[in-house]
Amino acid sequence: MLNARLILVALICASPAVLLFDGPIAHGLVAGVAVGGMLILLRTMRPGETTFLVSIARPVALLVAVPALWMLIQALPLGVLAHPIWNSAEAAVGHSITGAISIDIGASVMALGQYLTLIAIVVWSAAVAVERQRAEWILFSLMVATALIALTAVVTELIGSTAPSAAPALLARMQGVDCAAMGVVIAGATAVRTLERYETRRASPDRSVPILIGTFVACAAALAICLAALALGAKANVLVATGYGAAGVAAVVFIRRLGFGPWGILAVVLPGVALAAFLVASNPALGTKNFSLIFATHAPESLLGTTQRILADVPLWGIGAGTFSAIAPIYSNIDESIPMSGAPTVAAAAAIELGSPLLWFILITTIGAIVVLFRAALQRGRDSFYPTAGASCLLTLLFLGFMNVGLLGMAAAIIAAATVGLAFAQSKSRSVHR
Repeated sequence: MLNARLILVALICASPAVLLFDGPIAHGLVAGVAVGGMLILLRTMRPGETTFLVSIARPVALLVAVPALWMLIQALPLGVLAHPIWNSAEAAVGHSITGAISIDIGASVMALGQYLTLIAIVVWSAAVAVERQRAEWILFSLMVATALIALTAVVTELIGSTAPSAAPALLARMQGVDCAAMGVVIAGATAVRTLERYETRRASPDRSVPILIGTFVACAAALAICLAALALGAKANVLVATGYGAAGVAAVVFIRRLGFGPWGILAVVLPGVALAAFLVASNPALGTKNFSLIFATHAPESLLGTTQRILADVPLWGIGAGTFSAIAPIYSNIDESIPMSGAPTVAAAAAIELGSPLLWFILITTIGAIVVLFRAALQRGRDSFYPTAGASCLLTLLFLGFMNVGLLGMAAAIIAAATVGLAFAQSKSRSVHR
């Protein structure tokens, strides 16, 4: 298990490099590392840890499998619900073709592989994080990785202000923003962990006060770097999304410290829900744009217009995972170029590629995971900051999914997957299951 932990920490800390060199080669390398990590787990994981992990994973396994099964169905040439583009291809080549839902089977297979890689990272992180000391390694590596990505974004923004040619691609920029937003949550949760360890230091004489103070300073520095990246490169709506994640961390601490009951929890939660509803209802683009695009303020108008036309024409069952870039030129004007990052938002990409029913399935599943993790954070003891970090990151990502496309990049996805795996592994105490 030591090797599995070290390799996972190395992968998380390598995410800034993945951000800089994102592409098929980087995706293949990450997939290979994930497979190697899973093989090591199969050989070294203890029976008791395996039983505990299975007890956590079993309730969500089917939900996680649904998108993968749908991507597979989309890529299979079954002829059922096939996209009309295959009829045109059949006429062009002059012989019969059994079409698929996907308009680009190769792209859909690649998207399925990336999804399975991220699921492997979630399981890998959860398996390593079953033990408390290993969980702390993952938490700190996530804080370091997000701080490094945010620092890169800060430097890029400062250089880019005087050298426009050095500005990063849209996907890399959005990944940096999303990682900085998650970094605010993770650094905040890590700071809470350090404060709690400081308060209980007398129960554990082996804890060094200077080390705890140094750790808190490191948390504060990481938080400052992530906030600086957001201040320089994020729109107001991204700051709101980050604020919700930070508020989630603060709310758990507040509720636990004051010992609120159910009515007190509702008093804390309902204002946030009401504010989110108000922001949606008051958005001036609500009546003119698709719901998945109303908060996409960073994207060029040409891309928004193209995406709006695709959304109006796409079937309920989608056009295949990973195929937005293939369909976009058909709906764009002659003088427009579609960025390699694809759709303006993750929500729009999911609605177009997977279909709106699966988009709603993913949204409901994500909201359910947020509720489960927040509930676990309020029920846990001294390790409540793990599920708090996971729930708050998912809350921020839920908003960001309607604002940009950063989560579709591999670096941001690695951070998110590792955080979710860590949160679920520490959502229950192992002592209950012994």
